[in-house]
Parts: sequence; C-alpha cells; structure tokens
Amino acid sequence: MKIAFIVKVSMLVCTAVLAASGWAQQVKVEGLTFKIGDDVTTVKTGLHTNLDPEPMESSLPTSISNPNSGKTFIHLRTKGIWAFFNKKEIVESIRFDAPYAGSIAGVKLGDSEKTVRTVMGKPIKTPWGFGANQAFLYALDDTAYIRFDINEAEGVQTIFINK
Repeated sequence: MKIAFIVKVSMLVCTAVLAASGWAQQVKVEGLTFKIGDDVTTVKTGLHTNLDPEPMESSLPTSISNPNSGKTFIHLRTKGIWAFFNKKEIVESIRFDAPYAGSIAGVKLGDSEKTVRTVMGKPIKTPWGFGANQAFLYALDDTAYIRFDINEAEGVQTIFINK
C-alpha cells in the first residue's frame, strides 16, 4: 500500500514537472537569449530594448470577435525580430525577417527550398501556399515547431517558431 502511494505521488510530481517544462522551447536560436514560454521582461532584457509590447490590432470588421484581443508583440525593425505574447504576456511565437542575419536550425533568410530540404529533411506537412510563398513546417524540438516561408525566386523570406 505504501509503495503504491509513493509510486502515485512520484507520477504526479513527474507529470507536473514535465507539464511545466513542456511549455518552453528547448532549442536555442543563434543570437537570442529568450525562447517560447518566456515573459516580457526576459524578452526585453534579451533584446536589449526598452520597447513595451504593442497591442495586436485586428483587421476584421467590428462585428467579428478579435481572436488576438489582449495579445501583444515587440518588433525590433532594425534586427528583424518579432516576439508575440499571449494575454498572460508569455511568448507564444517568434518571427524572423529581414534584416535578421543569424541562422535557425542551420537555415538563414534567403536560403533556397533545396537548402532547407537538405538541412531539415522532409517537412512534417505538405507545404502550403501562403501569399507568394510556400510554408514548410518542421518540428524544431519536442515542444516547438519551425516554419519557413519560402519564395521560389528569393528563398526563405520569413521564419516562425511556434508552440
């Protein structure tokens, strides 16, 4: 009886630890000291900025509920880095576009589809059209996905990391 109780408690503790750590992205990104799951203060410190998050505006008609209500973002235009926050001010998505010069999982902005496939392998979903680009989705780690938006003529245009 005592052993069964200890096993159950151990399982609960392990589940709680895994659930808490499961939110945060595990793979580090070149040039960043923050990740999915971090708070606004950590992001601002990591980006060396005093910018406060801006509200995400809706382009939907006012009669339609805004799915981004209460969500915010920080955009460093000179670095090509965006951090998107949920209503609790926790990073839920990171975006990289020009002029970001680092590599993420071995891929840089401007790389061709062939380079992405060579480095990353086969996408986990069939690539889909996204404007003038094709979106290629991969697992970054066990907690986050990475998406490369690739333009046939100009290569990778945008990189997203999402939970």
